[in-house]
Amino acid sequence: MTARVRARATGLILVAAAVAACLAALSGCQPAVEEDAVAPRILFIGVDGLDWERVQRLADDGRLPNIAGLIEEGSSGVLHSLYPYLSPSVWTSIATGKSEDKHGIAGFLVDRGRTTNPTPTSSNMRTARAFWQILNDRGFSTGIIGWLVTWPAEPVAGYMISSRFSSLLRDDLLEAGDDEALETKRQGVHPVGIWDDAVALRVDGDDIGEQTIASFLGGDVPDGDKAALALKELRRIYAADETTLAMAHRFFGDVPTDLAAVYFRGLDTCCHMYWRYMEPDTWPEELPPEMVTTFGSVIERYYVRIDEIVGELLEHRGPGTMVLLCSDHGFAGHAGYPGYEGEFAVGISMHREDGVIILAGPDIERGGRIDAAGILDVTPTVLAALDIPIGDDMDGAPLVSAFRTSWIDDHPIRTVETHETDETPGDAEPIPSPVDDEVIERLKTLGYIN
Repeated sequence: MTARVRARATGLILVAAAVAACLAALSGCQPAVEEDAVAPRILFIGVDGLDWERVQRLADDGRLPNIAGLIEEGSSGVLHSLYPYLSPSVWTSIATGKSEDKHGIAGFLVDRGRTTNPTPTSSNMRTARAFWQILNDRGFSTGIIGWLVTWPAEPVAGYMISSRFSSLLRDDLLEAGDDEALETKRQGVHPVGIWDDAVALRVDGDDIGEQTIASFLGGDVPDGDKAALALKELRRIYAADETTLAMAHRFFGDVPTDLAAVYFRGLDTCCHMYWRYMEPDTWPEELPPEMVTTFGSVIERYYVRIDEIVGELLEHRGPGTMVLLCSDHGFAGHAGYPGYEGEFAVGISMHREDGVIILAGPDIERGGRIDAAGILDVTPTVLAALDIPIGDDMDGAPLVSAFRTSWIDDHPIRTVETHETDETPGDAEPIPSPVDDEVIERLKTLGYIN
């Protein structure tokens, strides 16, 4: 047996142990875990729609102390997105280091909604291996929570909770208790044995205290259907992110993995829903002053909540953990991104190129600036941090300027022809979920499709 084969076999044994620990921990039996094995080697935080310019301004104002602390401790800068800034495609590019033509995820819906019966894109359609698969191949365990285009949840060495999990927690779906319905819903998690434990972490919008919701508002909620709907939407956004956070606390804390990743969608949704009230002059119609007063503060106060979430997630960090915080794009609002030719922007035309990248950890340059970073560079950077070769067929490159020179000297970047295998599916047809209709309605509400 060669040294490489022995190393691979050892890695698989460790991964098997991690999966066993996962199932044991979630069934109430807490396995003994080495103290230094609890913290992930990489803590990956994804925030949809986090804008670099607004982060800098709010951090300078002292409103984002946790993010500001990571910026001071590590290296940071603009993470340039890929036009047309479609989140499913962009987050898949982040996860693969490859552009859309290689990974196959073109947007929210099959044929981008041009079919008469559009279906949301699903994970089986991806034609390139994601970082969690590459890490698993190399003997590393992964925990993935909420990442876009992860329905159905994929078999991983560790666990995966699909991006559609929160939608699957609708009361009517939870009450559909026949075996076939339950088996379908359980496709939202891997392994299926964690379904009940994940469901128990649900945060319901109706259970959120009035004081919590009021903390996002600039005044009393006015009467009328529009205000009631805006308030209901805020509860829904907050509840979904809080459910994700609860799952991160539970699984990051109880199930140690080499890489722990979590994705939050709420900020992007807030920007789409409440931008008009933050910048009423960019809206084509006059808005009720009381709505502007009440909901005009939601977006920046949600930035503050995201910062608090980041602070909570840092509790799972160990002395040797590298933290990677990134977004898929920034936000320009109804005025559109630079170069936008229309007079009024909605949906994806509200997005702009300037997302966020922050790296922090013992091997990262302190107070460094990352220049010319793009979303295709994220997975190569993750691989380099774990001393895994970069695929020659990847379109990005490791962000070596973020690392200490001494670390780079000791860990020269290596390459391999490809990480792809014959197992990469790339099916043409999406796999339906019980919440496809809801996903499509949400896309219409946010202006992504007509």
